[in-house]
Amino acid sequence: MKRFIYILTLILLEYAATAQPFNYSTVDIKTPLAATLSFSEKGVDFEPTLTLIEAAKPGGINYIQQRKKELELKRTFNNRTKSYGKNSPYLPELLRNFNGNVTQGTPNDNDMAINNNRRIISVVNTNMNVYNDSGTYLMGKTLSFFANKLGSLNRTYDPRVIYDPKQDRFILVFLQGTTSADTRIIVAFSQTNDPLLNWNFYVVPGNVFGDSSWSDYPIIALSNDELFITVNRLRDNSGWKDGFIESLIWQVDKQKGYDGDTLVQKVYKDIRYNGKAIWSVCPAKGGETTYGPNMYFLSVRPSDLSNDTIFLHEITNTIASGNATLNTRILKLPQAYGLQPNAAMPNGKKLQTNDARVLSAMYQEERIHFVGNSVDTSTFAPGIFYGYIRKPELTNPIINYRIISYDTMDIGYPSIAHMGGGVTDHSALITFSFSSPRSFPGTAAVFVDRNEQISSPIVVKRGLSNIQLLSDSVQRWGDYTGNQRQYNKPGTCWISGSYGNQFGGNSTWIAEIRTTDPLLSTEEVQSNKPVISISPNPAREYASVEFELQQKTILEVELQDISGRLSQQLLRAPAKAGINRFTFSVSDLSNGIYYITIYSNGQKIESRKIVVAH
Repeated sequence: MKRFIYILTLILLEYAATAQPFNYSTVDIKTPLAATLSFSEKGVDFEPTLTLIEAAKPGGINYIQQRKKELELKRTFNNRTKSYGKNSPYLPELLRNFNGNVTQGTPNDNDMAINNNRRIISVVNTNMNVYNDSGTYLMGKTLSFFANKLGSLNRTYDPRVIYDPKQDRFILVFLQGTTSADTRIIVAFSQTNDPLLNWNFYVVPGNVFGDSSWSDYPIIALSNDELFITVNRLRDNSGWKDGFIESLIWQVDKQKGYDGDTLVQKVYKDIRYNGKAIWSVCPAKGGETTYGPNMYFLSVRPSDLSNDTIFLHEITNTIASGNATLNTRILKLPQAYGLQPNAAMPNGKKLQTNDARVLSAMYQEERIHFVGNSVDTSTFAPGIFYGYIRKPELTNPIINYRIISYDTMDIGYPSIAHMGGGVTDHSALITFSFSSPRSFPGTAAVFVDRNEQISSPIVVKRGLSNIQLLSDSVQRWGDYTGNQRQYNKPGTCWISGSYGNQFGGNSTWIAEIRTTDPLLSTEEVQSNKPVISISPNPAREYASVEFELQQKTILEVELQDISGRLSQQLLRAPAKAGINRFTFSVSDLSNGIYYITIYSNGQKIESRKIVVAH
């Protein structure tokens, strides 16, 4: 009998492990407003920089370094560009482009955002600059000086910035500290669409567990209601190669941040598959605009020499709903990705390519697009992967996937942004870094057209010299690049990449790129602000909103409560130029004050108060 119970127990345990291979847990935290700071505040700003000139001799070589050395021995160079079938005929066109941020350190992690008034924020390790779209420098600060009222900030790094087209605001995230005693996630929300004015700053603990761990490598994205931040949790006195513990997801009520209220957050931890922590989770930002309330994330097995596994994560519902949960599924790619060798430079030294994690993703109309580093197994060249998951809500979604590489150059650190002209147009721009034994490190881009064909690459900025800041044979390339569509200018993206400057350093290059696809308009969408009236107001059973549009548009109408929280989306549909009337029922609404907000092509154009009194 005991033997029977023992065997039955083993069977049940095995079934449980098979039936539920994914696990996670959550912790809820609240962070008060730390300070309201203006980017225009004057003062003495000095950027202290610590650069490792000569790496300490390692006691041993870790498994990732060993694998890269093995791959480098297999690397071959030819004098031709590799063909992947028919290329897109629409080569992206380089428009305005100019020098960006300057930093003395390494690596040069680039990110950027642009609003509809054409104000550009560009961030690198360890500073932030603001430009107009002509390249005029408006103001710049180190991250530590901008946030100087938050206490000692002596190790700021990994900045990310994003523009919210629904709220017409910016959000900045960067890290402080690389030990458990001082790890912090700094989160700032602009109070207006002018980045030179006031920002609400929050200091989120980078170690929520009170142990010997710290947070590294953030990636951010926005839904309609929330900000999402993913980080990698590392052990003290260790780096990403040997100190990884787990990846965390932060779900944040963004309206609280815009309003300066206490920041409400949910942290997803212990995200595991068959007991093993999932490594480097990338949130999928919005394409044409933000989406939600659900949010998608992707991750892979980034340190494997070859693997076809991709993890699809989804957080359903908002914090405010009280029903937010994390679901994870494992999918198979039609082609394997893998750890890549380091990239080559003309002086014979290498550039770090790190691992094969998903570096950038976006969601556009039932499709998740994603990019990351990989290896081309035919030439063992450092390349990138690009793919999409169509209808990710299905049990077996359609996955299209390919490796992009070139015989004449090594490429890495891609980012992707929507470039289409409408909801069903999935055109995109992929930007990436490049280098070779014949080319100094620079930035390039390719266009993915509406037929899923990829263009030949265009060089955005050629390098002027090798990157040679370290005495080591392997230099830092930069851990990410940035790009974003200009939301009120379809078919246009702005990018922030890097290049080897004439002094042997790594500088930033900012550029505007547009499509040459004749079916995509690149004309800036003019203000479509309506003349609006609401009647009756107060409303008892129904209300009619009457407004005039100057041109046809994709119109969204939302109803928000007095705190600014979304109550329901009333309409999303094409609207014609002229006078329009929209009528809806208020019979199921509680008495009180609400706001009707109208968006045109994802841009907020009007918000008016309505009173419901039954």
